Amino acid sequence: MFTKVIKHELRNITRDRMYAFFVFYEILLIALSLWLIPYLQDTSGDLAVQITFVVLILMSGIVFGAITGFTLLDDQDDGVLFSLKVTPINVNVYIFLKLLMSYIFSVIATIILVIATGLLDMLPLIDIFFITLLSSFQGPFIALVMNAFSSNKVEGFVIMKLTGLTIIGPILALFLTDWTELLIGIFPGFWTARIMSISMLPIDFFLGPSWIYFSLGLIINVISIYLIHRYFKFKHQL
Repeated sequence: MFTKVIKHELRNITRDRMYAFFVFYEILLIALSLWLIPYLQDTSGDLAVQITFVVLILMSGIVFGAITGFTLLDDQDDGVLFSLKVTPINVNVYIFLKLLMSYIFSVIATIILVIATGLLDMLPLIDIFFITLLSSFQGPFIALVMNAFSSNKVEGFVIMKLTGLTIIGPILALFLTDWTELLIGIFPGFWTARIMSISMLPIDFFLGPSWIYFSLGLIINVISIYLIHRYFKFKHQL
C-alpha cells in the first residue's frame, strides 16, 4: 500500500510542473545554504545566522507539506477520496500514508540541510535528532491545513502562503527567553527553533534543557495535527 502511494505521488510530481517546481525549490534551498551560511558567518552577526538556520530548516518541511497538500487537493477534485469509501482501502489509511511520506521526505531533506549548513558540527547530536524529528512535522501540518481550509488548488495556494507566516513565531523564539516564550508555544515550529537556540545562545532558558522542549514540542505538534485532521475529516465528510 505504501509503495503504491509513493508511486502515485511521484507520478503527480512528474506530470505537474508546479510539483516539480516545489522539488526544485527544495534543492535550491539546500544549494543556497551552502553559500549563504558561510557568507553570513563572515559578514554578519550570530543572530542573522541563527535566523537563517531556523528559516531554512522549517522551510524544508513546508515545501514537502505543500506538495502533499496539493496532491490531496487533486485527490479531492478527482473524487479519489470519496471513491475509496467503496473500496477495501481505508481512506484514513490512505491519507495517513500520504502524510507519513511527507514526514519521511521532510526528515531526509532536513538531514541534508543540517549537513549542508554545518549544524552537524555546531550542535550536540541529540539536539540534531530532536530538531530533525520536530521540524519535519511541518510537512503533515501544512498539508492538512491547506486541505482543511481550502476547496481547490487556488485557495490551497493562498493558504500555503499564509501558513508561511507561522515562521515568524519560531523567529521570535530567538528573542524571548523568559516565561513569555510560552505565548508563542502554539506555533509548532517554535519548539524546533528553541532547541536550536539552546545550543547557540549562551543563556539560560525558561524551561531548561532541550529534552523538555522536545517533549512539549512533540505533544503540541501531535495535538495540532490531530485536531486539524479531525476538522479536515468533518469538513469533507470522510
